Amino acid sequence: MGYSINQTSSTDETNGVINLTNGLHWYPFPPGQCPPLYYVILQGACAPLIIIISTVLNSLIAVVLLQKHLRSPTNILLLAIALYDTLTGLFPFPTYIFLYTFRHCDDYIPFNYGWFHRINHDVLPFIFHTCSIWVTVVLAIQRYIYVCHSEKAKQWCTVPMALKAIACVNVLALIVAIPMFIEGTFHAKAVYSLLDRKNIFNTCTVRDYSEDSRYRTYFSIYSLIRALLINVGPCTILVICNAILVERMKEAKENREKLMRRRSHESRGQEQTNVTFMLIIVVTIFLIVEIPMAIYIILMAIFRLFNKNAPNFFNFAVQLLNFAVLLSYPINFFIYCRMSRAFRDAFTKLLCASFLNTRQERLQSMAAPLLGKQCGVTTNNIELKISNVETLPASSVILNSTANEIPMSSLISENNNDLKISSNGSVEKLRVSFIDDVN
Repeated sequence: MGYSINQTSSTDETNGVINLTNGLHWYPFPPGQCPPLYYVILQGACAPLIIIISTVLNSLIAVVLLQKHLRSPTNILLLAIALYDTLTGLFPFPTYIFLYTFRHCDDYIPFNYGWFHRINHDVLPFIFHTCSIWVTVVLAIQRYIYVCHSEKAKQWCTVPMALKAIACVNVLALIVAIPMFIEGTFHAKAVYSLLDRKNIFNTCTVRDYSEDSRYRTYFSIYSLIRALLINVGPCTILVICNAILVERMKEAKENREKLMRRRSHESRGQEQTNVTFMLIIVVTIFLIVEIPMAIYIILMAIFRLFNKNAPNFFNFAVQLLNFAVLLSYPINFFIYCRMSRAFRDAFTKLLCASFLNTRQERLQSMAAPLLGKQCGVTTNNIELKISNVETLPASSVILNSTANEIPMSSLISENNNDLKISSNGSVEKLRVSFIDDVN
């Protein structure tokens, strides 16, 4: 939205409130008219609490996924979604507190607050929510490639490709949001405060070009295109990908016993199934809150195109939809904890590292003398020689990155000649070899 100062608008004063003309409107709402009670409950009490919880949980997700051994293309996309969801809630947080929690609506809104409200309450949340939507689409397409076209995963499902996809999504969101900056202009109007008649300050008014008959058609078309790009299109792609993944999961479940010959293969295959099922749940929750929002945006664009007023209950409906979107943000953390063993392990080790280390050292100190006493040998009589040891990286939350994340098993070969016992009963040589069959 463009911003300008114009104090020449014709007005008349009635009961201390100035009545605007010439197409100007109060922003964000008329002075002395506080929002309805459901606004205060949803946006002033529930929304700030949900935003705080979501910020804490998404921060924990980011800390876990930023670990070096968990770095994979899918985890980078999950990290981006957590970041975008957090920013979508944090930027409007001050406006919720100012307008709805403390209800600063009994006087004119200062002019400087107008642009702050517009940017933080409307523009930036829209940009970050758009990024979150399209990164979710990229995540679903990536999982589709892993499951249905695994031979192409090494080419398309890499960390550089994930970063490029995120950059393209950011550019797309900025381009789509450009008309939001030019659909109206802010104007300052000198007024007397309703609380203190001696105080004069500039209040905020707006001229909305989307309501002008000369531009209404253009903005209605823009609303429809935005609904297709941001809501309808992504939801359609996600529904198709979800249906394909569910079908492939059924086939994999039926053929698992035939394909998985070894126990290690079976456990890795089960982890891959859990990961796919986890992403299906994440996408399904996303669709539950986004499809009604898409329907609402399309209906509002149609009403505006035909110059008709929307029903009154639409105001209440959009508040419920916005709150449902906020409510879906902290759910992902619990889904990751429930469905991904690797995420649980990494999260536990991250928060309880000192406790686990202390417990491990205590167990080792207790086991060492017991082992020597039962075997009748001392540590001086044991010579360990470990050769060709290759440390494998810990499993990531999503085991899907190229060669390192393809479900493979490591075999342990034992040579009978590697263990020799001397005549006095001591172990002369113990050699353990770890052979990894990962190409």
